[in-house]
Amino acid sequence: MSPTIIHNIDPFLIRITDDFGIRWYSLPYLIGMVLVYWTLSRAAAREKVRNLKAESAENFVILGILGALVGARFFHVFVFEIDRYGFDPLAWIAVWRGGLAFHGGLAGILLVVWLFCRHHGIPVYQLTDRIAVPVALALGLGRIANFINAEMYGTPYDGPFCVDYSQNEYLTGLPDDCRHPTQLYESAKNFGIAGVLYLQLEKFRARPGMVTWTFVGLYGFIRFFLMFLREEREVWLDLTLSQIFSGSMAVIALVFLVPMVMRPDAERRT
Repeated sequence: MSPTIIHNIDPFLIRITDDFGIRWYSLPYLIGMVLVYWTLSRAAAREKVRNLKAESAENFVILGILGALVGARFFHVFVFEIDRYGFDPLAWIAVWRGGLAFHGGLAGILLVVWLFCRHHGIPVYQLTDRIAVPVALALGLGRIANFINAEMYGTPYDGPFCVDYSQNEYLTGLPDDCRHPTQLYESAKNFGIAGVLYLQLEKFRARPGMVTWTFVGLYGFIRFFLMFLREEREVWLDLTLSQIFSGSMAVIALVFLVPMVMRPDAERRT
């Protein structure tokens, strides 16, 4: 018999009432904020990012998490699930119930980055290259939180380490058959990407922008194929919205990366 993961995890780290408390899902955001702040504060002290000061790094982290939350919630409600939410403004903003879309969060962060860099005179790539590693790490932790929440589960699967949700006493409406642990696949993907980006940044001193677009490209490319194992609604050519957005990320990243690689006189970071 193949090893099976029995999922019976309480999504609340601290449960105050039946539906209110501190969820495991909140921890990746807090840890991500700390990692990004530490990274940027260190970069500011070492003058690795032009015009970046420690105090402005703190402001960026606050704005960044707000941009990520607003963008992720907007995409989840109005792009992925509008037919389920309908006209219910209270449900639209109920982030504490779960429901955040990565692609919207990325769009929100990029908007904050552009506005922040424009205001402070900071080169965009110097900032995005620095935050790519902590963001990838936070995303890896976020997928573990998705697993704890028993959401974004995979397609039916009866092989090694499939996940059985049928015995979960904390949540209802879960599938009663064994599933791919796609949340854990994605977590491993994000941690692996973080390792690649760290080597680019710290060991190989990649030229400005390469770390940023490597993150975008790897994330989009690998996620495109992983989504074949996740249960989602197909919208076009047997593809899901996540696959369309992820595939677009990979193509756009390639468009930017190829000239960077081919340009022999491109500067490398110091």
